[in-house]
Amino acid sequence: MFVVLDVCYAPLHHILHMPALYPLIHKHHHRQHYPTRGYLDAGNEHPIEHLVGVLCTWAAVLVASATTGAHAAIIFVFFNVHAALAMLNHSPYDVRWSVLGIEYTVGNHEMHHRKFT
Repeated sequence: MFVVLDVCYAPLHHILHMPALYPLIHKHHHRQHYPTRGYLDAGNEHPIEHLVGVLCTWAAVLVASATTGAHAAIIFVFFNVHAALAMLNHSPYDVRWSVLGIEYTVGNHEMHHRKFT
């Protein structure tokens, strides 16, 4: 589910950073240069950005359910891990780990907020 979510959301997030759209939609989320309030900062987004995120999340669930028959418990875990990662990305804690060669670090997202990239 996370792969489908990333395939959907990453290009859309990149589009939200384009100069024509950034001040209209995504700038609202980046007002926090150093997000520390967890889900309060993660969920502080323009309604259009929120809708895009929700649609990508549900697309991930629907694709996973249709292709793998994902059990409701797995979908529950997905939503909770997704929320936990959003909270970590907007927290003051520098959490980092690596799974199967894919590295996760809160610091990367923090720098994303600081540099508006």
